[in-house]
Formats: sequence, structure tokens, C-alpha cells
Amino acid sequence: MKTIAVIPARGGSKGIKLKNIREICGKPLIYYQLKNALDSKLVNKVVLASDSDEILIMAKSLFGDKIDLVKRPPEISTDDSKTEDTLLFVLDRIEGSFDFIATLEPTNLLNRPEHIDTCINMLSVTNIDAVCCAVYDYSFQLLGRDNIQQVLSRPMKKDIYPRTKERGNCWVTKVEALRQYRNRLGSCFDHIIIPEEDSYHLDSETDWIIIESLMRHRLLENQENYFTPANIRTKKDLYDLRYWKEVIDPDGKHRDKTEEKEKRVASCKEELDYINNLSPGKVLDVGCGLGFLLSGINDKWEKHGVEISEFGANYAKRYGKVLCGVLQAAEYGSDSFDVVLIYHVIEHMKNPVSELKEIKRILKPGGKLIVGTPDFDCGLAKRFGYNFRLLKDTTHISLFDTFKLYRLLTDLFFDIEKVSYPFFDTEYFTKENLLRLFDTSKISPPFYGNFVTFYAHKK
Repeated sequence: MKTIAVIPARGGSKGIKLKNIREICGKPLIYYQLKNALDSKLVNKVVLASDSDEILIMAKSLFGDKIDLVKRPPEISTDDSKTEDTLLFVLDRIEGSFDFIATLEPTNLLNRPEHIDTCINMLSVTNIDAVCCAVYDYSFQLLGRDNIQQVLSRPMKKDIYPRTKERGNCWVTKVEALRQYRNRLGSCFDHIIIPEEDSYHLDSETDWIIIESLMRHRLLENQENYFTPANIRTKKDLYDLRYWKEVIDPDGKHRDKTEEKEKRVASCKEELDYINNLSPGKVLDVGCGLGFLLSGINDKWEKHGVEISEFGANYAKRYGKVLCGVLQAAEYGSDSFDVVLIYHVIEHMKNPVSELKEIKRILKPGGKLIVGTPDFDCGLAKRFGYNFRLLKDTTHISLFDTFKLYRLLTDLFFDIEKVSYPFFDTEYFTKENLLRLFDTSKISPPFYGNFVTFYAHKK
């Protein structure tokens, strides 16, 4: 069975002007249903049908030859035009023979490829003419203002027999039935049930706010929307004693991190001052290392840490209550901490989005989050390329930049209070380092923008 998917997108939308090319979560509206159709395992051809050259050109720039474009004539592109007229117009102009036609409204952008495929599979094994998407509706229906008894006997949700409400995510129709009856329903149809969060239809500015929020949450399903993964080292002893005491930095200098407590505390003066100016409570340092940041926090705080290195965790225990292991294994209660610090740690994590979700869970409402990491798209990263100093640490496996980290934190519904680039108040602001900016054949120097710190709070 061959299926053609058609996305009808008029240029003259009335409710939201030019909505089909307006950006939502970084992509124009038409992107999402086109992508759903292309990601379907059962759709053989994808067509965008529009009366707008602007929409057609934008779709072509997004997907190139992966999709076909059909220009709709004015007579089937009015406010009163039926979608079926466009479907039949497309079928008469696209080469090839198709058994099924899937109608994907661009305003149902929360649709998923699997919903399309489920509809196609159901249609292929039944004698009906069409399959659509639907949700169960448990809402309480008012029968009239005079029917007071109905209101007084209002049942609980568990006792309501739900209605089935059609949603416009997709209609899959047999082409033969469409031609015979000139509608997407045919003579008989059935439905699949989809999750309500996938079913929202965009028809107003209020819908836009709701759908954009749901879309932002969905983006979290793909971590790589927020960072660039690097090669992952798999040595079991990655953070053993040598990681702390036998360090060679990008400039070739040998270091023993256990002897750098004062240096570490001084370099994090801004972050520590921020915490120490808050009302004391319960603070957690995720990836606390040797515990030097915990040592710089006022002792009025109840100080906790988590560290995967056994040597690091044991060393840090002199500065707070430190557990050895990953954050999730600590099993902290929800809404437990007033402040969580994750400083130069997320770039070492394989699944940083999951870690930040866990941090959000254990933060109290209004609790503070401090995140510090290298910016791998900063000025020196662009100028020095592979010689950017922070690429030399092979334990950096999740490479963030300021923009993507900002988007990740806001998509997790943190409120950003401040973004900082610590440098000028550190020991690295020297004439020698400034002069090193001119020679890109060598390792880049420490400089403004190499590191970024976000200050945020949980909504």
C-alpha cells in the first residue's frame, strides 16, 4: 500500500496572520507536520500544497527535494474552501498511484510520526474508508440552566463515560473513497486514541502560548537539541587518584589539584558571594570534586555534595555531607534544597538534561540554581578552533554554549536571573594572556567568555 501525505497551508490565515511561516520553538509552523510526514515509516511521498509562494519557498529551503510542492489556485484557497478540494487537486497533479492519502493540518504541530503510521496500519487491515485521531473527553457537559438536578448529581471523573473527540492531527483516507464521496470520512471511518498533550490545535494566540510550552517540553526528549556530544572516554579509572594529583593542563603545566584549594575558592568568588549573601539553608554541590567550593560556603549552611570519584568524595567529606556516586542514586527528596550548584560538571556528563531534570525535582520552589560550564562557541573557540584550550580536556563530552544552555534552562522552566562570564577579577587577566590572543597556532589563553555562569531559580 502506498501513501501520500498532504499538508495544506493557506497563506491568507485570518486568526493568526502568516501563522504558517511564523516561528515556534525556532522553526516555522509548517516545519513540524512536514517533518512528521518525512519521519513516518509508511508515507511514500510528502506534498505541501499552498497558494502562497512565500510558504512554498520556505518549505523548499527547509526540506529541499525531500518534499513536493503544489501551488493551489485561488478558487480552492478561500476561507470557505474545503480541504478535500485541495486533496483532489494534488492527486490529479502528482505523478504516481497511491492507495491512501494522509491529511496533516499544519496547526496540529504536536502530532507524531507514530500516530500517522498507526492510522495507516489500521486502515490497511480493515474495510473502512478512513481513520482519524481522537482523544477521550471526560469534561462535564451542562445540559441547560434549568437542569439543576444534573448539576447537583455531577459525577466524579472516574464515573464519567468519556466522549470521543476528533482531533486534526491526521486523517488517513482511501484514495478511492475520497474520490467517490469527496470527503475525508468516506462512508465509514474509525479512530485511534492519542495522548491529549499531542492533540492541541493552534487557532489563537492563547493556543500559541500553550503549544509552544508543550513543544519546549518535548524538545527535552532529544538532549542533542542543547549541546554537542563529544567522544566518550570509557576507562573505569577516569576519575581516580591521577585525575586529581597528576594533571597536565592545556599549557603543559603539571598540577596537583589537592594543593589548589585557595586558588579554586578565589576563582569562584562571584559564585560563592552570591550563595553567602542568601539566607542560609540547605545547599548541594553536584560533582563537588574535592569539596573546595563547599569549603567557601558559610558554615551556617547545611552543606551537601555528590561526587562520582571515590577519592574526590572521601577528600570532600571534611567540608560537608558528601555521597559517592551519581546524583539519582542519592535519592534526595523532592523540594529538598535551597541552592544547587553544578559548577563545571555538566560538560563531563553523558546525560546532562536528565541531571538537570533531577536537580529541578530536588530544588525547592524558588530555589536557586548555579550552573557553570565552558562556552564552546565563545569568541576564542571560534578564533582558535581545535586549539581552543577547553577542547583539550577529553573528559569534556557534552559541549554547551551560552545560547543553548539558556534555552535548556528556560525549557526546563527555570527563570534566569543573571548570566556571567568570570574573567577580569581572576588571576588569568594578565598582559601575557592578552598577548597570546594573536597567535592561533598555539593553545588559546584563558579569556573572557571561555566560561559562562548562569544564575537561575525554579519557578
